[in-house]
Amino acid sequence: MSSIRTHAVRAAALAAILAAPAVPAQTTLLNIDYETGTLDSGIPGLIGTEAPAADAASMVSDKPRSGRFAIAHKVTLRNPDYVSFGAPRSESTAGRVLIDGTRPGQYAPGQHRLYTFSLMLKDWEPWLPTSGSAPLDILWQFKHFSGGPDLMVGIRRNQMILRYGSKQALLIEDVRPYNNRWIDFRFDIVWAKDASGRFTADVRLDDQADYVRKAEETAFATFNPAYTGTAGTIQWGLYRPDSEQFPAAALTRMVYHDDITVTRLP
Repeated sequence: MSSIRTHAVRAAALAAILAAPAVPAQTTLLNIDYETGTLDSGIPGLIGTEAPAADAASMVSDKPRSGRFAIAHKVTLRNPDYVSFGAPRSESTAGRVLIDGTRPGQYAPGQHRLYTFSLMLKDWEPWLPTSGSAPLDILWQFKHFSGGPDLMVGIRRNQMILRYGSKQALLIEDVRPYNNRWIDFRFDIVWAKDASGRFTADVRLDDQADYVRKAEETAFATFNPAYTGTAGTIQWGLYRPDSEQFPAAALTRMVYHDDITVTRLP
């Protein structure tokens, strides 16, 4: 190949590289810090709760993760004021948030997102072995529209677990030492209906300097193809789907959440 042709090829290759669209840097799409002191954190469309009780969701300042405020969700069993969508539940949802024409609280196949949030089990009544089988208290959901959660964080017995698809991972072996202490979470998720999906789940306790990897899946359908919905939303608070079936279940539970972010990754 002549030197003139070689230079021409290199010049064309360089021009193509320069003309290619830049890979977008990570961008924070949603930041919920509750510093407005309101259940919607000053974000139109953010739902604090749909349970009718006045204290089903409230702003608390006794022990925020950062700043001045956090949100508290409370559910008392066998009380219709703490029921929404037919179950003992008080949850916030970001599915209706609309910013610059986009829905940052929703997720769909093809997206790559980083999620961070913190939660605190407030005066959490422990499960006792003498209580027999244990219910599940759900604290965070990546909730598929027209389907169940694609991933969810919950407490069963005295363990904090992550459930996704037909699998389960242990996030915290025993939550009792961390009662009334903040726990930080970080999820990096590529949403997909097929094996192109993947995720990592990291947890940081308040006595740890950095996050610890608790679960990781590659070649995994993070967006469950068995559900009919075309998108999902993040939800947080308390959902006690089976607690009323267990007479020994704690009558009232409360959880705090703070510092919830959604970041778009390249």
